Amino acid sequence: MSSEHLPAPSGSGQPREVSVRRAPKFAPFMGAGIVLGIIVAAISAYTGPESAEFTRGATFGFLAVVFGIVGMLVGALVVLVIDRISVRRSRKMLAVETEDPDSPAPGGAEGGRKDPGTETGTTA
Repeated sequence: MSSEHLPAPSGSGQPREVSVRRAPKFAPFMGAGIVLGIIVAAISAYTGPESAEFTRGATFGFLAVVFGIVGMLVGALVVLVIDRISVRRSRKMLAVETEDPDSPAPGGAEGGRKDPGTETGTTA
């Protein structure tokens, strides 16, 4: 690794190389898999032949658990594939750390903070 790609010290204002990508969230994909699994379970339980041993409700409950877990696993697999694709499509960019105007300055307690009463359009 060359010295120009090493991270710059914090607050130095020097540009450093970062990787930018869009990563999917796991929970929505897994939740959608569970919902689809329950829908498939309802269709399977209420359109198939009725069992002499079990009610349709009991059959639906069992299938909802099984298909819900399978749907969650399929959703997790899909999000892992999408995440791997997003890693391949990531771009390298240069980033420069800037000073946040709302954070306190290193030298004082009030630093760069504004007094809330002096903002335009506010009333006390």
